[in-house]
Amino acid sequence: MHQMLPEIIVHDSVRVLTSAQLAESFKTDSKTINRNFQRNQNQFELGVHYFALTGEDLKAFKGKRQNDATLKYVSVLYLWTEKGAFLHTQFSKSKKAKEAYRAIIDSYYTMLDKPQNEQDQTLAISLADFQNLESRLIALENQMREVTLHSGEQLRLRKEVNLRVNQLAGNEKEARRALYRAIWSAVKERYQVGSYRDVKQHELQDALLFVANWGVGAS
Repeated sequence: MHQMLPEIIVHDSVRVLTSAQLAESFKTDSKTINRNFQRNQNQFELGVHYFALTGEDLKAFKGKRQNDATLKYVSVLYLWTEKGAFLHTQFSKSKKAKEAYRAIIDSYYTMLDKPQNEQDQTLAISLADFQNLESRLIALENQMREVTLHSGEQLRLRKEVNLRVNQLAGNEKEARRALYRAIWSAVKERYQVGSYRDVKQHELQDALLFVANWGVGAS
Protein backbone atom coordinates (compact mmCIF):
# COMPACT_ATOMS: atom_id res chain seq x y z
CA MET A 1 0.00 0.00 0.00
CA HIS A 2 1.43 3.37 -1.03
CA GLN A 3 1.91 6.02 1.61
CA MET A 4 -0.34 9.07 1.13
CA LEU A 5 1.86 12.05 0.36
CA PRO A 6 1.44 15.35 2.23
CA GLU A 7 -0.04 18.46 0.68
CA ILE A 8 2.47 20.17 -1.59
CA ILE A 9 3.75 23.51 -0.28
CA VAL A 10 5.92 25.76 -2.44
CA HIS A 11 8.24 28.42 -1.00
CA ASP A 12 10.51 30.49 -3.25
CA SER A 13 9.65 28.11 -6.13
CA VAL A 14 10.90 25.15 -4.08
CA ARG A 15 8.70 22.35 -2.77
CA VAL A 16 8.96 22.07 0.99
CA LEU A 17 7.45 20.27 3.98
CA THR A 18 6.64 21.71 7.39
CA SER A 19 8.04 19.97 10.46
CA ALA A 20 4.55 18.63 11.16
CA GLN A 21 4.26 17.16 7.65
CA LEU A 22 7.74 15.67 7.85
CA ALA A 23 6.99 14.19 11.26
CA GLU A 24 3.74 12.66 10.00
CA SER A 25 5.52 11.12 7.01
CA PHE A 26 8.32 9.76 9.23
CA LYS A 27 5.86 8.39 11.84
CA THR A 28 7.31 10.56 14.59
CA ASP A 29 6.47 13.98 16.09
CA SER A 30 7.50 17.58 15.43
CA LYS A 31 9.48 17.76 18.67
CA THR A 32 11.74 14.95 17.47
CA ILE A 33 12.24 16.65 14.10
CA ASN A 34 13.11 19.97 15.74
CA ARG A 35 15.32 18.33 18.40
CA ASN A 36 17.35 16.52 15.72
CA PHE A 37 17.70 19.83 13.89
CA GLN A 38 18.92 21.68 17.00
CA ARG A 39 21.44 18.94 17.81
CA ASN A 40 22.84 18.86 14.29
CA GLN A 41 22.19 22.42 13.13
CA ASN A 42 25.71 22.84 11.77
CA GLN A 43 24.90 20.15 9.17
CA PHE A 44 21.94 22.12 7.77
CA GLU A 45 22.35 25.05 5.40
CA LEU A 46 19.70 27.78 5.27
CA GLY A 47 18.23 28.04 1.78
CA VAL A 48 19.52 24.60 0.83
CA HIS A 49 18.12 22.22 3.44
CA TYR A 50 15.49 24.49 4.98
CA PHE A 51 13.85 27.91 5.16
CA ALA A 52 12.95 29.69 8.40
CA LEU A 53 9.83 31.88 8.33
CA THR A 54 9.39 34.67 10.88
CA GLY A 55 7.60 38.00 11.09
CA GLU A 56 5.50 39.03 8.10
CA ASP A 57 6.51 35.97 6.07
CA LEU A 58 5.24 33.69 8.82
CA LYS A 59 2.07 35.75 9.23
CA ALA A 60 1.34 35.49 5.50
CA PHE A 61 1.99 31.74 5.56
CA LYS A 62 -0.38 31.25 8.50
CA GLY A 63 -2.99 33.43 6.81
CA LYS A 64 -3.21 30.96 3.93
CA ARG A 65 -3.62 28.04 6.34
CA GLN A 66 -5.92 29.29 9.07
CA ASN A 67 -7.29 25.81 9.71
CA ASP A 68 -3.86 24.32 10.43
CA ALA A 69 -3.76 23.97 14.23
CA THR A 70 -0.06 23.02 14.19
CA LEU A 71 0.82 26.59 13.18
CA LYS A 72 -1.11 28.42 15.91
CA TYR A 73 1.68 28.99 18.44
CA VAL A 74 4.66 28.76 16.09
CA SER A 75 7.01 31.78 16.24
CA VAL A 76 9.58 30.35 13.81
CA LEU A 77 8.42 27.97 11.09
CA TYR A 78 10.94 25.66 9.47
CA LEU A 79 10.22 24.47 5.93
CA TRP A 80 12.28 21.50 4.78
CA THR A 81 13.46 20.97 1.20
CA GLU A 82 14.04 17.54 -0.34
CA LYS A 83 17.68 17.77 0.74
CA GLY A 84 16.61 18.73 4.24
CA ALA A 85 14.21 15.80 4.41
CA PHE A 86 17.00 13.46 3.37
CA LEU A 87 19.32 14.89 6.00
CA HIS A 88 16.68 14.27 8.66
CA THR A 89 16.60 10.59 7.71
CA GLN A 90 20.27 10.41 8.70
CA PHE A 91 19.42 11.55 12.22
CA SER A 92 16.32 9.37 12.57
CA LYS A 93 16.55 5.84 13.97
CA SER A 94 13.18 4.98 12.41
CA LYS A 95 13.06 2.79 9.30
CA LYS A 96 9.76 4.55 8.55
CA ALA A 97 11.70 7.77 7.96
CA LYS A 98 13.74 6.25 5.15
CA GLU A 99 10.67 4.56 3.65
CA ALA A 100 8.79 7.86 3.74
CA TYR A 101 11.67 9.67 2.09
CA ARG A 102 11.70 7.18 -0.78
CA ALA A 103 7.93 7.62 -1.16
CA ILE A 104 8.31 11.39 -1.39
CA ILE A 105 11.07 11.11 -3.98
CA ASP A 106 9.14 8.49 -5.96
CA SER A 107 6.26 10.94 -6.28
CA TYR A 108 8.42 13.15 -8.51
CA TYR A 109 8.49 10.47 -11.18
CA THR A 110 4.71 10.29 -11.04
CA MET A 111 4.43 14.04 -11.43
CA LEU A 112 6.85 13.99 -14.35
CA ASP A 113 4.93 11.24 -16.13
CA LYS A 114 1.44 12.64 -15.51
CA PRO A 115 1.42 16.42 -15.04
CA GLN A 116 -2.21 17.34 -14.32
CA ASN A 117 -2.00 21.01 -15.22
CA GLU A 118 0.39 23.85 -15.81
CA GLN A 119 1.04 24.22 -12.07
CA ASP A 120 2.07 20.57 -11.84
CA GLN A 121 4.46 21.07 -14.75
CA THR A 122 6.02 24.04 -12.97
CA LEU A 123 6.44 22.04 -9.77
CA ALA A 124 7.82 18.90 -11.39
CA ILE A 125 11.60 18.73 -11.40
CA SER A 126 13.38 17.54 -14.50
CA LEU A 127 15.02 14.14 -14.64
CA ALA A 128 18.41 15.83 -14.95
CA ASP A 129 17.71 17.89 -11.83
CA PHE A 130 16.67 14.78 -9.96
CA GLN A 131 19.78 12.88 -10.99
CA ASN A 132 21.91 15.81 -9.89
CA LEU A 133 20.08 15.89 -6.55
CA GLU A 134 20.49 12.14 -6.16
CA SER A 135 24.27 12.32 -6.72
CA ARG A 136 24.56 15.15 -4.20
CA LEU A 137 22.56 13.20 -1.65
CA ILE A 138 24.86 10.20 -2.07
CA ALA A 139 27.83 12.49 -1.43
CA LEU A 140 26.05 13.95 1.58
CA GLU A 141 25.31 10.48 2.95
CA ASN A 142 29.01 9.63 2.71
CA GLN A 143 29.83 12.88 4.47
CA MET A 144 27.37 12.06 7.25
CA ARG A 145 29.30 8.89 8.00
CA GLU A 146 32.14 11.11 9.22
CA VAL A 147 29.99 12.97 11.77
CA THR A 148 31.27 12.34 15.31
CA LEU A 149 29.30 11.80 18.52
CA HIS A 150 27.34 14.77 19.85
CA SER A 151 27.35 15.53 23.59
CA GLY A 152 24.37 13.31 24.37
CA GLU A 153 25.91 10.34 22.58
CA GLN A 154 29.24 10.91 24.31
CA LEU A 155 27.38 10.78 27.63
CA ARG A 156 25.75 7.47 26.67
CA LEU A 157 29.15 5.97 25.93
CA ARG A 158 30.63 7.24 29.21
CA LYS A 159 27.70 5.79 31.15
CA GLU A 160 28.20 2.43 29.45
CA VAL A 161 31.88 2.46 30.42
CA ASN A 162 30.97 3.37 34.02
CA LEU A 163 28.47 0.52 34.12
CA ARG A 164 31.03 -1.97 32.81
CA VAL A 165 33.65 -0.84 35.34
CA ASN A 166 31.11 -1.20 38.15
CA GLN A 167 30.26 -4.70 36.98
CA LEU A 168 33.88 -5.80 36.83
CA ALA A 169 35.53 -3.95 39.71
CA GLY A 170 32.86 -2.89 42.15
CA ASN A 171 34.35 -0.40 44.66
CA GLU A 172 38.00 -1.44 44.32
CA LYS A 173 39.68 1.87 43.48
CA GLU A 174 42.87 0.55 41.96
CA ALA A 175 41.02 -1.99 39.86
CA ARG A 176 38.57 0.70 38.68
CA ARG A 177 41.39 3.01 37.54
CA ALA A 178 43.04 0.21 35.61
CA LEU A 179 39.75 -0.81 33.99
CA TYR A 180 38.92 2.74 32.90
CA ARG A 181 42.33 3.04 31.24
CA ALA A 182 42.02 -0.36 29.59
CA ILE A 183 38.48 0.12 28.26
CA TRP A 184 39.09 3.62 26.89
CA SER A 185 42.33 2.42 25.32
CA ALA A 186 40.47 -0.46 23.68
CA VAL A 187 37.78 1.90 22.36
CA LYS A 188 40.37 4.24 20.83
CA GLU A 189 42.22 1.33 19.27
CA ARG A 190 39.05 -0.26 17.86
CA TYR A 191 37.85 2.93 16.16
CA GLN A 192 41.30 4.36 15.42
CA VAL A 193 40.66 7.65 17.23
CA GLY A 194 42.61 9.82 19.64
CA SER A 195 39.59 10.40 21.86
CA TYR A 196 36.27 8.63 22.38
CA ARG A 197 34.66 11.92 21.29
CA ASP A 198 35.91 11.21 17.77
CA VAL A 199 33.94 7.97 17.44
CA LYS A 200 31.50 8.32 14.53
CA GLN A 201 27.76 8.55 15.13
CA HIS A 202 27.08 5.49 12.98
CA GLU A 203 29.53 3.53 15.18
CA LEU A 204 27.79 4.35 18.47
CA GLN A 205 25.67 1.19 18.74
CA ASP A 206 28.69 -0.97 17.98
CA ALA A 207 30.72 0.95 20.57
CA LEU A 208 28.06 0.49 23.26
CA LEU A 209 27.92 -3.24 22.56
CA PHE A 210 31.71 -3.47 22.51
CA VAL A 211 31.98 -1.82 25.94
CA ALA A 212 29.12 -3.88 27.40
CA ASN A 213 30.95 -7.08 26.42
CA TRP A 214 34.48 -5.87 27.11
CA GLY A 215 36.50 -8.45 29.01
CA VAL A 216 34.20 -11.34 28.16
CA GLY A 217 36.33 -14.37 27.35
CA ALA A 218 39.54 -12.64 28.41
CA SER A 219 41.99 -14.86 30.17
